[in-house]
Amino acid sequence: MSQDGFDILEAGSSGAAVSVQALTALRSVGENVRTARLRRRETEAVAAARIGVARSTWRRLEAGSPKVAMGAYAQALLLYGFAEQLFALGDPHADPEGRALDAALRPTRGRQ
Repeated sequence: MSQDGFDILEAGSSGAAVSVQALTALRSVGENVRTARLRRRETEAVAAARIGVARSTWRRLEAGSPKVAMGAYAQALLLYGFAEQLFALGDPHADPEGRALDAALRPTRGRQ
């Protein structure tokens, strides 16, 4: 099924549709968190306890499930030192299309 140009694969925790692109991104984040955990020789149980979630939630997070709360993903990223990348998400300065639209719609002259 397609919605607004995105192929829908499954529903997230809120029941909202999740695109293939979003699911791919979540899976990538989950894999990155897993790699960070394994490099630190930390068990799933310890990592889950450190961010205050159940081990089953941690497993779903590492699998990239859209049913895991965004807050859990954020906590996991912060836990392993990805604060800079997390804070850069959605940065308006990294949005050339939005900046171009803003500039195009901005009045060229002020009120007189």
